[in-house]
Amino acid sequence: MHKTTKLLFIFLASIIGLIACESNEEESMTVDDQNHDIAIVTNINSSNPATGYIGTIKDLTVGSYEVSNAQQSTVTPFLVLDGDDVYMIPNQRGDRLIKYRRNNGKLDEIGSLSLPTGSISMSLAIESKDRAFLSLRTLGKIAVINPTTMEITDYIDLTSYAIDDASPDPTNLILRNDKLYVACQQSSDGFSSVHPAQILIIDLNQNNSITSTTDSRTTFAGALDDTRAMFFDEKGDLYIFCMASYGFVPEQKCGFLRIKEGAMAFDPEYFFNVSDYAIDDIPGNKLDYFQHILYHNDGTLFGAGNIYSLASNPPDYVNDRTVGSFKVDIYNQSIAKLDLPYCNGYSASLAKYNDQILWGLSTETGVGIYTYDLKSGKTSDKPIVTTQGDPSVIEIFN
Repeated sequence: MHKTTKLLFIFLASIIGLIACESNEEESMTVDDQNHDIAIVTNINSSNPATGYIGTIKDLTVGSYEVSNAQQSTVTPFLVLDGDDVYMIPNQRGDRLIKYRRNNGKLDEIGSLSLPTGSISMSLAIESKDRAFLSLRTLGKIAVINPTTMEITDYIDLTSYAIDDASPDPTNLILRNDKLYVACQQSSDGFSSVHPAQILIIDLNQNNSITSTTDSRTTFAGALDDTRAMFFDEKGDLYIFCMASYGFVPEQKCGFLRIKEGAMAFDPEYFFNVSDYAIDDIPGNKLDYFQHILYHNDGTLFGAGNIYSLASNPPDYVNDRTVGSFKVDIYNQSIAKLDLPYCNGYSASLAKYNDQILWGLSTETGVGIYTYDLKSGKTSDKPIVTTQGDPSVIEIFN
């Protein structure tokens, strides 16, 4: 009788234990039982070599983000989101375009495309599930790809527009009304140009006929570190930020050019000269350039701007905090600094999320996502979400 009772007790204890384990497993599984809102790239610059990671964050309530569930990548890739799909553009450090799909707290790799070696993919513009366009900077071509099958179906050759070498250096792309706008940097060394800013306008309905427009008031159209250097406002006007050789050529002026709705050339009445604009509350009162920008609405954008006066000699791009956060009015041509700490160049990312602008900053007092409230104008004094690694890209799923 005693033995039977003991066996019954062991059996019941086992059942209870199994139920508890299942309950714990269910509880742990429900932590990420829905798709996350935010895609992020962080770079671990303390590792050798430096390593990038692509992951997702559920929302701003999580408090912290680690790369344990992230996909390892090259450092500072770009991301393009299309529904639940995430396209990783390898930028200057790889030749493999990878397609992920968000799956609760993870990204599943569902396809990839091998690109020509050393072609440096920069920008992806998705037209439909069957056609997208990818700029290949050193190759001087636009790869036409099928984003469903992840195959290259054609090329648009831009090499006849090259000046100094074999490529006009196409970077940023944007689509509107069956026209593909291509920012060309016309650089011989990758970081500077002595030629006028140039946009190529490709008419996709007219056998890819190309119109070129240039403007000598600035140079180096588009950006190497930012996929949003070209954008349309609500009027249908196209604005292009021109880097002007990243400040390496002092007499050049960086700033915004405009192509008005329906036009095929730069607006001669508009140039927002950022280089000469005096900004209160920053050392030296001047910016070299905007590293990242994000258009909001009604002529308002937000930008992460580099302040050369804060750089060490020689520059230490990991440990120098040279990048400030700014609110910009491109209609009235004004710039105001926001009350956010300076960060390094491996972060300085931004995105709009509900009624807030998210800023990915690696600062002396915190690393992660800071916020600017669009309604109140208030900024967070510390990261709302701390991140493992410097956040170089933040994108929001629709």
